[in-house]
Amino acid sequence: MRFNALPATLALAVAVAACDDSSTANSVDDLTNDDLAEVVADAALEDLAVMVDAVPSAGPLGVFGPFGAQGGLGSRSGLERDRSVTFLDADGLEQDDFDELTTASVHVVTTVEGAIARDHFTASVTRHRDMWVTGLEGEETERTWNGTGSSDVERTRISDEHGTRSYDLSASSAVSGVVRAVDKETYPWPLEGTITREVRVEIVNGPNGDEVRERTTVLTFNGTQYATLVIDGEEYEVDLAARQSERASRRKGGT
Repeated sequence: MRFNALPATLALAVAVAACDDSSTANSVDDLTNDDLAEVVADAALEDLAVMVDAVPSAGPLGVFGPFGAQGGLGSRSGLERDRSVTFLDADGLEQDDFDELTTASVHVVTTVEGAIARDHFTASVTRHRDMWVTGLEGEETERTWNGTGSSDVERTRISDEHGTRSYDLSASSAVSGVVRAVDKETYPWPLEGTITREVRVEIVNGPNGDEVRERTTVLTFNGTQYATLVIDGEEYEVDLAARQSERASRRKGGT
C-alpha cells in the first residue's frame, strides 16, 4: 500500500500589533521565527501524540488503543478526530486484525480539526497526516515512523510582551525516520529522526508593509526530552513534555 505526498505549501499571514516606531526588518524576522517555532512545536507534539495512539497496546488481547488515549490527542478538548488504520504483514498483505508477531507495519491516516490553545497561543486548526510505522514484526524493540501531512491553521493569535500577532497558515510536513522504542518507560522520547515543514510566510500590514518570508523548519530528535528545531539558521529547543499551559519552544541562548 502506498501513500501520496500532500501539497507542500505554508502561507502564514501575520498582523503585527503593538510594535513601536523603532521596529526593524530584523525584529520582524525574529518575532516571525519565534512565533513560527511555537506553531511548529505544537504541531510536532501532536505528531508524537498520533504515534502514541496508533499502535495497539501490548498484551494478550492486543487491544487497539483509542484515538485519544492517555498521553495522546485525548488530552486536547475541542478537537474532532478521525482515523483509519490498516495492518499489513511482511509481504504487504492486509490483515483483519493486529498480530503482535506477524504484523510488520501499520498505515495510519488521521485528521483532527477544531480549536486549540497553548500558553499565549490560540488557533483553529485542521491537520491531516498519512503515516506508516514499520519494524513491528516479531518481538521488536524499536519502531520507525515515516509519512507526510498537511495543515491549515487559521485565526491564530499569539500574545506576549511584544504585543499580539495574528496568523493564517497552511503547511506541509514530512516525517522521516523517527525511531521510537517499544519500551517507553525507559526510552520515552524519539531516539532519532526528523520532522520537516516547508513554510511561506506573508507578513501583512507589518511595520514595513506587506512582506514575504520563506522558511524550512527542521525538528531533530536525539533521544532526550528536548528536541532541536532550526528555522532560518536559528536554533530553538522544543520541550517534548510541555503541557498545554506552557510554551513548548525556546530560542537557544534566549528566554
